[in-house]
Amino acid sequence: MTAVPRVTGSKLLVQIGNGADPETFDHDCLINTKRGVQFTSETNESIMPDCDNPEDPAWKSVTKDGLQATISGAGMLYAASLGEWWDWYNGDDAKNVRFNVTPAGYWQGAFKLTQFEVTSDGNKDTATSTVTLVSDGAVTWTAV
Repeated sequence: MTAVPRVTGSKLLVQIGNGADPETFDHDCLINTKRGVQFTSETNESIMPDCDNPEDPAWKSVTKDGLQATISGAGMLYAASLGEWWDWYNGDDAKNVRFNVTPAGYWQGAFKLTQFEVTSDGNKDTATSTVTLVSDGAVTWTAV
């Protein structure tokens, strides 16, 4: 039996482009504990009637209409980058982002910061942050 090679959470990095030419991508320490990417699609459904047996239940046909990627991240609050994240949230600009899965490759596309949260459970608890990035256009996969 061949064991599945493990990919640990530290190998998943959300890397944000600096907008320069050539663009470089760096991981921001604000996302330091949880990170994930979710792919969803909008669909249209049609009922495909059975012409030979019109009384039988018909099967649904699904057509994908729109694709979207959502990156989520969280961690202990990294105060040094708060201003940058706040500016991104307040604007309508997308930034190029890579969701890196070392050693396999990365997804890349333009993303907008749609959710930004700073919280703490109490006076002595560490403050945390949570972010949500939503794709603005196509997302591509690049194998390494």
